[in-house]
Amino acid sequence: MARWWLALVGLSLFVSAVVGLSGPGRIDIVDGQTRYEVARSLVEYGDHVIRDERVWFGVFPGRDGRSYTYYRFPQSAAGALAILCSDATGPVSEARRYYFFSLTGAFACAFLAVAYAVLFCHLGHEPRGALLWAGAGIFCTPSWFYGTSTYDDILGTTALVLAVTLALMSRHRRPLLGAAAAGLMLGLAFNCKQPLGVFVLAILAASYDRGQSLRQQSFRVVLVLAGLAIGIAAYKGYDLYKYPPGTVEGHAELLQKYAPNWPGHPLAAILALAFSPGTGVFLYCPPLLICLYGIRAWYRDERWFCLTVLAATTIFVLFVSSMTIFKGDPSWGPRYLTPVFALLWIFAPAGARLLPQRLVATLLALGLVVQLGALSVDPHRLYLERRLPSAFYLQAPWLYFDPAISHLANRPREIIEILAARGEKAGRFSPSPSPLFAFPVIDFIEKGPEAIRNYHVLNSFRPWWISQRHLTAGRPIALGRTALLLVLLAASGLAMQTLALFARPRMDRKS
Repeated sequence: MARWWLALVGLSLFVSAVVGLSGPGRIDIVDGQTRYEVARSLVEYGDHVIRDERVWFGVFPGRDGRSYTYYRFPQSAAGALAILCSDATGPVSEARRYYFFSLTGAFACAFLAVAYAVLFCHLGHEPRGALLWAGAGIFCTPSWFYGTSTYDDILGTTALVLAVTLALMSRHRRPLLGAAAAGLMLGLAFNCKQPLGVFVLAILAASYDRGQSLRQQSFRVVLVLAGLAIGIAAYKGYDLYKYPPGTVEGHAELLQKYAPNWPGHPLAAILALAFSPGTGVFLYCPPLLICLYGIRAWYRDERWFCLTVLAATTIFVLFVSSMTIFKGDPSWGPRYLTPVFALLWIFAPAGARLLPQRLVATLLALGLVVQLGALSVDPHRLYLERRLPSAFYLQAPWLYFDPAISHLANRPREIIEILAARGEKAGRFSPSPSPLFAFPVIDFIEKGPEAIRNYHVLNSFRPWWISQRHLTAGRPIALGRTALLLVLLAASGLAMQTLALFARPRMDRKS
């Protein structure tokens, strides 16, 4: 058991360090900037007020005439911890805080990987295999990219998988405690992204013990639902605190400057999510095929769990498809389906047993290559190069079938162009108000191939230890020393796993 715990610590170190090395080291999307500003206010003022006049996206007047946001609290709470870590380990600066804020997803990925490993071992896999499949669940799926982004998807993804893990592992042992914990974790997932609440169906099925009658297990159901209800109440209460009655009347007018979320184009969305080069699920997550075969393997013994996962996934996908923003642009692949990919990964080891090993290896390798491509270049680049407006999908949802705006199809060309442009000097590091501040909405940035060459961040590779070399002043951290520290942490994590799983136990001298 001690060696298993050592392996899990090593896994968390390895995953968090590698994901931390893979990110842009800056706030990469405007809604992430808004969440950061709430985190900064929590640290500096103990409240949730938006004070930075440069931050406007998703910001509305609320209590006492001050500015607040409807964005959920968990991401900002994690951001507040990141800011505290930044200030405790070096000089206080905006850029340094941005860098640490960008690392919150790396720690979420570490928790996600540990949840996978613990669950796979509980399901009967050897520790070595459990760790390998846990690592693949991060590095061969979109969880890797979204662990490096200040989009909010990875926190809800991790909370959802933790909820299912707790329910599955506790159904026979301490079921009431497990059901309560799973319900609360699902309530947290709801606070990260409300549609994730539909997966309560899967949590209930995961906590179901076939050896007992449903009546005997009724209190488990109550506890799961109570945990979700607490999460919903916290969400509603938080919004009511920021926007008490009488403060929301003018919000409808302010919302008119944003692209409407409804009505969408469900048929175009469903087909695009399934098959298009811009957002097709099997193109952006090739190992998904392994997961689907895994459901088949689970079905005989876990019929209700499989059916509820499929039902909840279907409802979730249909909800996403009803929106104009079904892809979640500007992003890499089908962003909103990141939690679905992560949840279905639970079935991946079982699915691998039903498929030829060569095919499994090929799908995993393709998944890894796709994610490396995702991490290499900022997704804003292609849309700016193609001169697209920020809400092009409102009038042209079928455009995702055009390879010209497929990140996956264009990524090899972009990589070659960046390599060819090495040594060229751009006028600015970024079009943002400050170098590591979020990009403006792309409607407010100059566009076209010539604009790409004007900004280092668009004409350079995405990882911070490459792109931030172009910062002549205001670097948030020492690039070389920080990169070396993360490499050493990753190596230490790998060594801990190797020592725990491959070292031979000492023989008792008396034997």
